Formats: sequence, structure tokens, C-alpha cells
Amino acid sequence: MTEVASNSCASFECSNIAKLQCPTCVKQNLIDGSYFCSQECFKKTWGSHKSKHSSTKKLYDPFPTFNYTGSVRAVYPLSPRRTVPDSIPKPDYHTTGIPKSEFAQSRGTTIQVCNEEEIKAMREACRVTREVLEEAAKAIRVGITTDEIDRIVHEATIERDACPSTLNYNFYQKTCCTSVNEVICHGIPDQRPLEDGDILNIDVSCYYKGFHGDCNATFLVGNVDEAGKKLVRVTKECLDLAIAAVKPGARYRDFGKIIEDHATKNGFSVTVTMAHLQIWEGVHD
Repeated sequence: MTEVASNSCASFECSNIAKLQCPTCVKQNLIDGSYFCSQECFKKTWGSHKSKHSSTKKLYDPFPTFNYTGSVRAVYPLSPRRTVPDSIPKPDYHTTGIPKSEFAQSRGTTIQVCNEEEIKAMREACRVTREVLEEAAKAIRVGITTDEIDRIVHEATIERDACPSTLNYNFYQKTCCTSVNEVICHGIPDQRPLEDGDILNIDVSCYYKGFHGDCNATFLVGNVDEAGKKLVRVTKECLDLAIAAVKPGARYRDFGKIIEDHATKNGFSVTVTMAHLQIWEGVHD
């Protein structure tokens, strides 16, 4: 590798000062994410880093005539669908893309009440999911692509003997959802590098021992302006207030009112086109 002026190491597990630059990045005049502190870090990261080289060729917006609401654009091509080892249990739609059991449950007329064993299993699935989300959070930095974050989420999920719940759900080809700035939710991880000042929501779902866990969080990327910081802070406050109201006998609509009232009081509005997501044996139970 070529020795140059110092930068931070591009390995997401390392924060050392780096003076070595990937030779291919030098040829392609790539700066972000091209520096490494050692050959060891370079080799360890090569599997994901090499995609940076190919991604510089023929990047494009697949929806050039779409009426975007802000500055964020889709950046394709998407990476191939990631695989899950045969040894890991998978939901019924993993192969076909069709969640048949969920369709059957949606036509039911009764509400399933979980027993203690099922509640314990759900907590475990949610714990695993939270661990995966925290692994993704460690990797957030200016210059990393959301597709690279998707890879990290996938590997962290597999390491815990879990299957990504979103993978091939209704034919969705990614492991998680990454929503940047004005994207409300369910953003598709692609080749767009995160920029200084972005806010990023990462939505992770894991299928673990027959149950789905789901969680997400919004993160600040670099130097975010005060308006962005306030949006993230107030949103978290809305969540905390709603959680504090959870108790037997509470109605779903009560939580919505708590959230909307606090958001409105702080100068924000809620998204009325998207609803809630629950956890159990189906992704949307």
C-alpha cells in the first residue's frame, strides 16, 4: 500500500491513525474510506472494501423522473441478495417471498394472548435484534454507504444464529432498512455514502427461535444542525412518553394521541400514512 498523510483507519472496528492507502483507491482517486493503519486491517476489511472500487463504475439513479421530496437520491446498482446458512431457522416466506402464515393470521377473528414462555421468547428475539442494531451503530460515519451498513447488519445477525426478518419478505432483497433525512421509513440500503449532517434511521428485524424481534433508532451523522438534532430528540421523547403509558387496558389509540400531542407541541407533525409494527411469530402480528 502507498504511505500518505495520516487519516483515520477505514476498518469500522478500528480508530487508529492511518497512513497507508489502498492502491486501487489511489488509481481511482478515491479518498473516503481508503486509508488503513496496517496490512492486517486492510486484509480484514478487504471483503467489503473492494466493493467500493466496483461501485464507482456506472452508479446511477434508477428513478430519474421520480418527484423526490428532498435532496436524497437512490444510488444503484444494489449489491446481490445476501445468503443465510441452512442451519439457521427461517420464516416461511424466506424462500418464496410470500408470508402465507401472516396472511392466514390476518384473516383470523381472535386476538392471540401470549403465555409466559412465548413472552420470554419474544424478549430474547428483541434482545438479539437490539444487539445487531448496536453493531450497525458502531459503523456509522461520514462516507460509509448504507449498503455497507446492511452487510454489517447481516453478518451480525448470522453470528447470533438469527435470520433477517426482512430478507425476501414480499421479495424485499435487503437485510435491514436505512432511511436518510426526508425518507420516512423502509429506505433501501444502496451505494449512497452518508454525508456530514445526515440523520439516519436504521430499522432491524430478526427472526430468532421462531419469533420476530424488531427495533430501530435514528442516528446523527457528523455535524447535524440544530433542527435535525431537535427532530431526533423530540421523536425519542414521543417514544418514551408512549412507553410510559403502556399498561393492561390501555388502547392503541391512546399511544398515538400521546405521540401526536407531544410532536405538535414541539412544532412537528406525525406521519399519517404509516402505522405501527408489532412482534410475535409474524412480522406484522
